[in-house]
Amino acid sequence: MTRAALLCLILTACTRFPALDATYDPKAMTPPLLPTDELTAVVPKINPEDPLTTRTAALQARAAALRNR
Repeated sequence: MTRAALLCLILTACTRFPALDATYDPKAMTPPLLPTDELTAVVPKINPEDPLTTRTAALQARAAALRNR
């Protein structure tokens, strides 16, 4: 069973997808990379001893990410 699943995975990994290949544009703009300082500045400092604080911070970060979409 494991060998069959592995074989299917290997065969599909080599498959070409024409619909996706047609949408690829090598001249497309990529988003700018941010410095590490800016990425870590957004992460709130959390007290890992309090699970409610951790959960609240995670939900607030998720809400902020959804608002920025």
